[in-house]
Amino acid sequence: MKFASRLAVGLLFVALSASSARAESGTVGIVAGAVGARVSPPDTGESITMTPSIVVGVYAVIPILKSVSFEPELLYVQKYSRRALGSTTTDLQIDYVEVPLLAKMPLFWGTYITEGVSLGFPLKMQGFAPSLGQITSPDVAIVIGGGYDIRKRLALEFRYDGGLRRVSKIDTALPQRTRAFMVLAKLHF
Repeated sequence: MKFASRLAVGLLFVALSASSARAESGTVGIVAGAVGARVSPPDTGESITMTPSIVVGVYAVIPILKSVSFEPELLYVQKYSRRALGSTTTDLQIDYVEVPLLAKMPLFWGTYITEGVSLGFPLKMQGFAPSLGQITSPDVAIVIGGGYDIRKRLALEFRYDGGLRRVSKIDTALPQRTRAFMVLAKLHF
């Protein structure tokens, strides 16, 4: 047990010393990318598949410590999927304005980790409920991801966004939640 605890402390020290060596500088920028989203769990006998959609927005990086920055974002996110039950298919589409509140932690060789929460406010919807008022607002999601700074002004990032609240407020609806994978390109100014 002593070896495992020493190994964990050593790895933590290496990660923190590598990240503090590359302290983040404050910046703002624009973000664009692709989204693969779905709702889960599916009902009995149906399948739900991802449908490609987009994400665009703006962000800021605000240094707090040498190894941690605060990264608020304002995004327009399309979370589209397709439900199939037998030979019948239905498009499930929700467009959100999302406000991710993230911690950004540099690692080594230009890589970094992001994690935090996101608040999603639905703008329009199709296939979930008779009206937009029956969609949960705000949707709260846990966000975790990572990226790589290609150049001083460009980064590529991969992110997972897991919704915590039910999509529909209708009592008889399944307790489905959103799940999204995002590939983002970020341009710093």
